[in-house]
Amino acid sequence: MSKSALASDRRYFPLLLGSSIVLCVIGITMVLSASSVASIKSSGSSFSIVLKQLFFLAIGSAFAFLAFKIPTLIYRKLAPLAVVGSCALQLLIFTPLGVNINGNRNWLEFGPIRFQPSEFGKLALVLWVADALTRGGIPLMDRLVRALFGAAPILILVLAGKDLGTAIIIFATLFAMLFAAGISGRALSFFGMLAMLGTAALVVSQSHRLKRFTALLDPFSVANYQSAGWQPAHGIMALASGGLFGVGLGAGSQKWGNLGPEAHTDFIFAVIGEEVGLFGTLMVVAIFGVVLWCGCSLALRVKDNFSRLIAVGVTTWIVFQALMNMGSAIGVFPVVGVPLPFVSYGGSSLISTLAAIAILLRIAHDRARP
Repeated sequence: MSKSALASDRRYFPLLLGSSIVLCVIGITMVLSASSVASIKSSGSSFSIVLKQLFFLAIGSAFAFLAFKIPTLIYRKLAPLAVVGSCALQLLIFTPLGVNINGNRNWLEFGPIRFQPSEFGKLALVLWVADALTRGGIPLMDRLVRALFGAAPILILVLAGKDLGTAIIIFATLFAMLFAAGISGRALSFFGMLAMLGTAALVVSQSHRLKRFTALLDPFSVANYQSAGWQPAHGIMALASGGLFGVGLGAGSQKWGNLGPEAHTDFIFAVIGEEVGLFGTLMVVAIFGVVLWCGCSLALRVKDNFSRLIAVGVTTWIVFQALMNMGSAIGVFPVVGVPLPFVSYGGSSLISTLAAIAILLRIAHDRARP
């Protein structure tokens, strides 16, 4: 590797690490601001929710450190175990341990511990598909069948729990990895059509989902404002009232019930827009842009196909989920209940995302070595 190429590759690691740290700092700050009212109602303290998020951040950082220390190729051996474990946890959702939240059965509860298995299923899918599609000595279509053999159960179980938002992210991640692996356009078109038909069927089969999609046309209309349009309408109000530099940290008003109980989760981007303004929202978008650029650059430059597909999968997952969350807040995407990576409150999302970015950091670290 030439000195100039090596110097170029060395910048990905600090950029990815710095972006992740900045997003986590923004997340802790905005969770504190957005959750203060909900914290007082639930515990009498303004800090109960943000303290939990700090605890999740500590656990996630520990998992990220361990994930970074594992050589990338070891993840090939761990992929089958990850898929089996993910599916087993997802199946437990349909037992008495499962919990329904907002119409979705996608949580497990063990006493005081509650987590979302599908968040870890995303990472399991990335590892499995990357391994399956890069197996040597096997025709490409056979590798495709192997990839779908592990990916399909994860996707089906997530859909069985009625978690459409996570299912869309999983499919987008799978689609991007298949494209990067060189799967034919005809096969990709078939999968894309199947996904659109499946999504349409799921939307029309549930009246509350259909209302969320139709509310996009005009969330402020009389028919929508008092129902499915309430949250996106107030998300737009929050962003509009923030102006260029916001009303000030902690001074936002839309988080006081107008964004529902999800102000510090699904609609934290709207709180950022109201309190830090257009400047704050563009900064968040720019940081995710850095993650996208680093991930795509690594995917193009890394020589190991397994690492390349992991880079594609992790980058697609994080960036696409961020776009879905931000799109919900600004009213261009239906509210499907997905968190903003690194920023929104939630232990399952934060821990799994930190572990995924740590694997990407490992790829960047290995690429930068002479």
